[in-house]
Amino acid sequence: MSTPQRLQRAFVVLLTGALFIGGCRPAIQTDRTAPPDIVYDIDITHPADDLFHVTVQTRNLRPENNVYNFAATAPGTYSILDFGRFVKSFSVFDANGKPINVEQISTNRWRIEDPEHVALLRYDVEDTFDAEVSEHSVAPMCGSGIDTTYAAFNTFSVLGYFEGLQSSPIRMRIQYNPDWMIGCAMDVDESGFYVAQTFDRLADCPVLVGQLTFAETQVNDIDVEVYVFAPDTAVSAPKVLTLADDVLQSAGEFIGYSPVPYYKFLMVLLDGPTFRRYGLTSAGALEHSYSSLYVLPTSEQDLPELRSTMAHEFMHILTPLNLHSEIIHTYNFTVPTPSEHLWLYEGVTEWVSDIMQLRSGLITTEEYLQQVSQKLRVNDGFNKDMSLTQMALTVYTPEGGGQFGNVYNRGAVTATYLDIRLLELSNGTRGLRELFLDLLDQYGKERPFPEDSFFSVITENTYPEIGEFIDSYIRGSKALPTEEYLGRLGFRYIAQRPSADERPSFGVPITVNEDREIIVANVPEESIESGFQEGDVLLRLFGTELNLANAREVFNSILTMKVGDPYEVVVRRKGQEMTLQGKLLRRMSRHVFEDMGDLTEAQRALRERWLRNH
Repeated sequence: MSTPQRLQRAFVVLLTGALFIGGCRPAIQTDRTAPPDIVYDIDITHPADDLFHVTVQTRNLRPENNVYNFAATAPGTYSILDFGRFVKSFSVFDANGKPINVEQISTNRWRIEDPEHVALLRYDVEDTFDAEVSEHSVAPMCGSGIDTTYAAFNTFSVLGYFEGLQSSPIRMRIQYNPDWMIGCAMDVDESGFYVAQTFDRLADCPVLVGQLTFAETQVNDIDVEVYVFAPDTAVSAPKVLTLADDVLQSAGEFIGYSPVPYYKFLMVLLDGPTFRRYGLTSAGALEHSYSSLYVLPTSEQDLPELRSTMAHEFMHILTPLNLHSEIIHTYNFTVPTPSEHLWLYEGVTEWVSDIMQLRSGLITTEEYLQQVSQKLRVNDGFNKDMSLTQMALTVYTPEGGGQFGNVYNRGAVTATYLDIRLLELSNGTRGLRELFLDLLDQYGKERPFPEDSFFSVITENTYPEIGEFIDSYIRGSKALPTEEYLGRLGFRYIAQRPSADERPSFGVPITVNEDREIIVANVPEESIESGFQEGDVLLRLFGTELNLANAREVFNSILTMKVGDPYEVVVRRKGQEMTLQGKLLRRMSRHVFEDMGDLTEAQRALRERWLRNH
């Protein structure tokens, strides 16, 4: 356990039961010439009530600090969160314990009548893992969970900030079972307080506390720690790190330096029954500058699948931590404000997590191209007329939100082709990796790039042809040049051919909409006669109601049937239910790559340069 953890645990042992002895509150004197002082306290010593008990001690507030805000959204989530929905009580007191009037003026905002005399806020927040909401469900890695053996939370899911004080220093302490271990990437002062210079920094530090396992390694000069909560004792931090250490080391090789001093993986790896008990219908990981929070259903057999996810989240230490737009430099937690450069933050990061494994020898060229093929197949299920920038700018709307998942697919494939184009134009000396690292030198954590002119910056730092590429494939929705670009590396592209796998196929690509419903992504020509339409919601298949929990099991039953077998499916279209009759089809292989074998000198030279860091 690191020194900050030992300090924090020792401090909490002293605090438990001693924060407000006998219900007394400290007499906080107001100094109107001094800056406001803010201390958060989060009590999770009573997990059975499923609440985070929060107190905020403060003094020296000004009249303009009269609103306490909870986050409507948060960095990296790209969705409406509205954490004010989960607040169950909210009270404000002066230094003598006398209540001060407070009014909730919107979902996430509480107006305080007399802020200059405020000494204490007290409120309770429900955890989001098993909370029932009618809309805008919160993905677990973006929210909070509390149980008898652990608690995991993003600080922005339980803490708010006073109007006008988003950039003010903050202290925080956490009361928890002294036998538990804690993982958090925030600095700790000599008194055991977590400290942050701004609310943005506080919001950048999720917390995992409980009966955890721990492991650590070194990547370049970065101290990397892994904290895992798992009901299954076969799943542990040492096992996770053993499986992922090589991919983390390859990340270090790709970067070539250490942009952060430390990094913490915080993982809630639940068994199937626990995951279903919470009623969770989504899972994943959320990146932060010095850490990432994972909530996943995971068995020992699933652990290898964490490798690429950990690589992706770890590489966010490059962007948006260091390379980011002025739009997100000081984040707007109350009004969702999109940046058009989501293609960079997520698409390029996904490309990095794949290409670094290829260039370090962890995966073969064939395996890398299989990943490209898979991303192209997923891309087939999304709206190809929506550009990457349009997707980003509408991400908080139903239209754009429904397309967001494709940034990890089309965005990453676009980055693959941008890399090839850069290598071609520079005679193999400067690809996307080199451009990325040069931009990190030009900008950085405290120097954001201009939102509106960043594409011009890229073009000025490269070639006019790259401006044309951006206009066609990032700003525009022109069909991706797969055959042309992979052909330059000596790979033959086959859009579609019959699969060697003779098991039948449902015949219609499916995806998930923002309401977590299973829908028809698009209708291939061979399935048109079945009557499907894009956007149909699949309700029942083979007489079984479909949902995310049982979809894999239901669709796997198709594998025991034969090509041509009929099936009946009930769908909802424009509010009306209807029954469709379909037939199982021959499985097709889409987006196939083959080595051309006899390469030209230009193809051979470009491929060799593509396969290595320069």
